[in-house]
Amino acid sequence: MLPANAPRLAALGCALLCLAAAGCDVKTSDRDLVYLDPPGAVEQLNQRGGMFEKKRLGAWMDPRPPAKYAEGHIKGAINVPLMEEMEVARARLAGYDLVVVYGEGFQDPVAKAATKKLMEAGFKKDSVFVMEGGLRAWQKDGYAVVTGSLPDGGEPKAAEAPKAPGGVEVPEQGAK
Repeated sequence: MLPANAPRLAALGCALLCLAAAGCDVKTSDRDLVYLDPPGAVEQLNQRGGMFEKKRLGAWMDPRPPAKYAEGHIKGAINVPLMEEMEVARARLAGYDLVVVYGEGFQDPVAKAATKKLMEAGFKKDSVFVMEGGLRAWQKDGYAVVTGSLPDGGEPKAAEAPKAPGGVEVPEQGAK
């Protein structure tokens, strides 16, 4: 026979379990990070799937601010500044199932934080890596960087000036 307060204890236990589950976020630490040197990162991104495996689609991710990205980045790298919302990161990395994050140099806190954010957002731990040494190690190992705000280097072409109805050109704001 159950004690008289058993239903209350069961309800309390259930409530505590629900609170614990609701309050638990995916947390990561530096121990969860997997580091690759530049040649290892290149190898990981160029790895072919097995005969019956789907080839993984990989991307370089640069979490630095856009100005630093434009000064120099790995060709093809996607700029997802650390301070942007995770929805932006998910949209820019949609379709990729392997991501190598790099920063400026060794023990870069921005690269580490961005990698952790990706893991906490649902990217699998075995598909997100930190490139050890960042751009400094990349260049020291003889790999090239490109400049500009586009992933392959350079700047976007200037858009044509908007035209008013009737084909008359509208001057740009602030143009002298």
